Amino acid sequence: MLSEEKLDSLMATEASPRYVISNEPQKIIRGHEDRVAKSVRRTAQVTRKVVNSSEALFTLATMSALPNPWTPVIHTSYEGERLLDAVSKNLPEFEEYFPTNACNPYIELLKRAVKAHPDIIYARQEIEQAQGIEVHALFARVNGFVQTLRNAARSKPFIAELDARRRQCQKNDASAKKYINEIFQYRASKNLAVRLDIVCGSEDPERRGITSSVNVGQARKELDRFIRHVREKFPLTGYMGTFEYGALTGYHFHLLLFFDGHKQWNGPVLGYLLGEVWKNEITEGRGRYFNCNAVKYAENGIGMIWHYDVAKREVLQKKVVSYLTKSDFWLKFQGTRKTFFRGLMPSEQEKGVTMLAVGRPRKLPELPQDVEADMVA
Repeated sequence: MLSEEKLDSLMATEASPRYVISNEPQKIIRGHEDRVAKSVRRTAQVTRKVVNSSEALFTLATMSALPNPWTPVIHTSYEGERLLDAVSKNLPEFEEYFPTNACNPYIELLKRAVKAHPDIIYARQEIEQAQGIEVHALFARVNGFVQTLRNAARSKPFIAELDARRRQCQKNDASAKKYINEIFQYRASKNLAVRLDIVCGSEDPERRGITSSVNVGQARKELDRFIRHVREKFPLTGYMGTFEYGALTGYHFHLLLFFDGHKQWNGPVLGYLLGEVWKNEITEGRGRYFNCNAVKYAENGIGMIWHYDVAKREVLQKKVVSYLTKSDFWLKFQGTRKTFFRGLMPSEQEKGVTMLAVGRPRKLPELPQDVEADMVA
């Protein structure tokens, strides 16, 4: 079952970025869809806090007001205001921008509660305007909605739904970790990690998104062509990624690619070259890309990584890989069977060749004090 500790860990993860085309045709930038994607996380956190609490979100109070003193009014708590904002503003945005995505289970729970109480969408405005007997009827209605939400959160179907999403993320994360360990053990002792976000097409100014020019099957085929090209032209040791869709961004992939660090060493330049291949050769000028290696990070888990660099590999796993393996927790694209993917594990033949060449399998010692200086040099 899903423990609160594991759930806290998942709820702390970031949603993956969403991009739009900038005024410069070679670039993509984060836009309005990115803001909406981030509000998925906030809305899920608000809903979780509400269902885990027994606190009254709406209470009846009286206030002295002439000419009708002691008029009853509904007082809304801070969490109640956030919940009504989510219902009236955020849920419609999710439907608009992520029409083929299953949202976080807490958001799906909220959607079902709204479906059972459709008038709750207008509650925020009605609370401000209700008078007399209307106040009591509205008070019963909003509290009935909250009770429906809390009851559903304790149901077996919801708990199973939440646990299933957690198990899939955990399975992806374990698979990715094992894959990376085997890459370093059997394919290259030093790997250049490149993070690349690639979008399948440009936006139509009349109709935002690219669904009219690229379908899900074509997007998959273009990714396959890209991976084949990279494998043939560059010393690729492994790759993984996730497949996503948004109304503005269209079909896009977040990729993490590994290259033999003895043959490739400049991450920003290689990211640029790969992005240009995607844009010009694979999509024939239609696609766009974002080169993450050209950005400086406070905790950097990409770039050149030695097999013994425990500190950097930990950042790679916790910051970069988790970003890919847990993105489905917030928005899961339903247009394809699998959204997370990776390359094949090293074969038994590869492992045998490595054993003959280097002897015993590599172990991960403590990170030496002079590793960073040695890597800079």
